[in-house]
Amino acid sequence: MAAFSKSNILLLLVIAAIGTSLSILSYQYSSVTAKDIAEIASQEIRSNARIEAHDLSELLIHDIQSITNNLRTLSAAPAIHNNMTALTQVLIDSAQASTKVLTDGYYLLDQNGRLIAWSNSNGSSVGKSKSLDLGSLEYFIVPKKTHSPYYTSVMTSADNVPRLYIAFPIMVPEAKFDTGGSIIVTKTFKGVIVAAVNVNSIGKSLQSELSPEIISNVGLMDKNGVFLYARNHALIGKNYLGDEFQSSVPPEIKGSYDGILGRSLQGEAGAEDITVHRNTTTISYQPVSIDGKRLWTLYIGSPHSLTSNVGLLIDQQKNFSTLAVVAIGAIAVGMAFLILSWNRRLKGAVDARTLELRRANESLIESNKLLASANEQLKVHDRMQSEFINVAAHELRTPIMPILGDAEYIEHKFDITNEIVEVDKETIASIIRNAKRLDRLASDILDVTRIESKSLKLNKEQFDLSDVLSTSVQDLREQMENDDSTRNVKISYPQRNILVEADKGRITQVILNLLRNAIKFTSEGVISINAFRKDDIVIVSVKDTGPGIDPEILPRLFSKFVTKSDKGTGLGLFISKSIIDAHRGTIWAENNVDGKGCTFTFSIPST
Repeated sequence: MAAFSKSNILLLLVIAAIGTSLSILSYQYSSVTAKDIAEIASQEIRSNARIEAHDLSELLIHDIQSITNNLRTLSAAPAIHNNMTALTQVLIDSAQASTKVLTDGYYLLDQNGRLIAWSNSNGSSVGKSKSLDLGSLEYFIVPKKTHSPYYTSVMTSADNVPRLYIAFPIMVPEAKFDTGGSIIVTKTFKGVIVAAVNVNSIGKSLQSELSPEIISNVGLMDKNGVFLYARNHALIGKNYLGDEFQSSVPPEIKGSYDGILGRSLQGEAGAEDITVHRNTTTISYQPVSIDGKRLWTLYIGSPHSLTSNVGLLIDQQKNFSTLAVVAIGAIAVGMAFLILSWNRRLKGAVDARTLELRRANESLIESNKLLASANEQLKVHDRMQSEFINVAAHELRTPIMPILGDAEYIEHKFDITNEIVEVDKETIASIIRNAKRLDRLASDILDVTRIESKSLKLNKEQFDLSDVLSTSVQDLREQMENDDSTRNVKISYPQRNILVEADKGRITQVILNLLRNAIKFTSEGVISINAFRKDDIVIVSVKDTGPGIDPEILPRLFSKFVTKSDKGTGLGLFISKSIIDAHRGTIWAENNVDGKGCTFTFSIPST
């Protein structure tokens, strides 16, 4: 009996020691695990933030390049070189109309810095402002000195609107004879063409592209550390090291915050966390380069409570582990006496645990199968993406080569005459046609990005569907008349008034996609359009006399990159379906019963 008591006491001590050790190990393990979880989650957030910053910078680059392309075209325009006032005004007004979302105006300055034309002006205002001398401003001085484009930092005009200015020098080629009688072509500075970009418009545009599911703020800074845009508009035009910004930063994070902003100006992309009072914000930054020149840095601040939540869980785990160490000592004696009875139930517990392990193993096998399936889907996605890149590259090359050829032809004629060159209408039509094709491809890719990021927006209005059909058919007929492969194709459509409330631009895009698709596969015959109202539904169909839809691709016809044509990216029908789905409508396609051609149909609610 005494020996039995000593054994129990020894067993009690062993259990207490083991329990205490396990509690301490559990405490340490839980702390390390919690920190690892927090770090993994933070890395995921930073990765997503970097991706969002990259996508947003690409959209900004696309918008700014639209402006620089306008300026480059204007600076080389013969109408401006030859002081053709009326045509110059038309060109400047057209440039402003194409970028009016971001620009407040385009300005033309002569070689002395005097304002001679600006967008959307009239005759009387031009006469009053010709004496306006802007020759002392940096967007005139720098291009005049360097003969190269110049991007200013933020400048506040008399109307207290912060703007940045993009200026291109106007260099006019002139031919001279040297002492040996040879012709030398030189370029003479004749002025500057300037675009005024509203930084508030840039900020609104960028902010609207952020995912609505995440509370984020966007900012923009030039390479010298001056804020071009910030949520706090009072900081626009101020340096981040200045008193205005430094006074708004909590003292405990001022050093780390300044360090993040300083590193972001080195031209590398990244994402870093900063924490104040358990509130963590991920700051992602991405350099913005235009024509290979780094100009600005884009920032996205995404606050989240991950770190504070994990910290709270760690504190709770610490308290629980401390209580567990005390409790284990108290119950160790009782556990010693219960061990004998537990032995009898041990076999049952082991059997139950074995069953659980078997089920866990089966679950693991099933998980492996799911992982294999997911891996296969990723391979399919990679293959589709690779095919899309190849198709997109081909589609881009197709219109680019005629544009380059026409441009080189015009340039060659300049080299021969050194004077004004007459360009035939067909050459200009070719350039415009291929440029529009490039624009459609870029718009399709941008639409796919918006669809996949769930940021496709509709601007509904009431309009007559027959107007859209008439305009679309007229535009395509003009293109078909200039294409030998489609001259034997006719388009018929009804002339009936059908009022519908929808996004006019997007519905026009769907109709043009379906018509272009029908024209692409129809060499002769008739393309028939039918539109009618049935109850509260408007139905539109496009029927062609082409070869019909290949049964191989019919089940996945409206998926991305699906096409049997050597022309096109396979995005048009995917975008069309997404637009119709956003209108709560339906789109489908089927081969005609007579075996000739196919019919595409969509329906949308009329209101």
